[in-house]
Amino acid sequence: MSKIHVNGVELYYETAGSADNPPLLLITGLAGYTAGWWAQVPALSKSFYVIYYDNRGAGQSTQSPPGYTMTDLADDAAGLLEALKIESAFVFGVSMGGMIAQNLALRHPQKVRKLALGCTTPGGALGVLAAPEVLAELTNTQTSGDRRQDFYNRAWFLVGPGFAERHPDLMAKMADVSANNPQTLMAYMGQLQAVTTHDVGERLGEITMPTLVQHGDQDRLVPPENGRILAERIPDAHLIMYKGAGHLYMIECADAVNKDLQTFFLEEKG
Repeated sequence: MSKIHVNGVELYYETAGSADNPPLLLITGLAGYTAGWWAQVPALSKSFYVIYYDNRGAGQSTQSPPGYTMTDLADDAAGLLEALKIESAFVFGVSMGGMIAQNLALRHPQKVRKLALGCTTPGGALGVLAAPEVLAELTNTQTSGDRRQDFYNRAWFLVGPGFAERHPDLMAKMADVSANNPQTLMAYMGQLQAVTTHDVGERLGEITMPTLVQHGDQDRLVPPENGRILAERIPDAHLIMYKGAGHLYMIECADAVNKDLQTFFLEEKG
């Protein structure tokens, strides 16, 4: 558990696993922070040296006000690897973290050995937006004041149909993570504004490292068409759709997701 100055901000990061293992950088999404990786880190740290961190504007990193872009966030990720003296790493980014990962791969390709993109979008004209009622929830600042309850109120577009009823224990765990999120409203709006700057659709063909695209086929926040577009536009990318899963597919289908990531990153081809 450490903080490091990178690209003009202070980033909080954690590591797990042996430093002798190949490095794997995890990049979280909008309003996410390190605690949100509880379904991945224990499994992936058996095979990888896992580095996971709070993006600027989240968790214990600098709570930056609006005014930065997706490329700034990508440069933060590259700077973190550089500061940790990691020449290159496997990279897995989800949602906004997937947007950061795309920009990282384009701006700093030498830092990315292989790329895994989860529940994310190319942005811009090529990206497929969520339904208006979902987008309205993202920008709604009139919350209940109870972050745990706010999570449950938004569950209808975060997890797949029936998941909340079948897995109240996992829902409670996710609600706890949300309840302990230290992000300020100003910092949230800064991240949300940065998301609107993401547009790499015309450059996807420039991503040359081996790429895996994962998506829940019931994702209401980032529609699954986005995953198909990424897989079609990124040369030789492989697509895995998780049946019945929503935006939080990496928790809904954690065992399968972790296994698929491990197989992809460690396979010799590519």
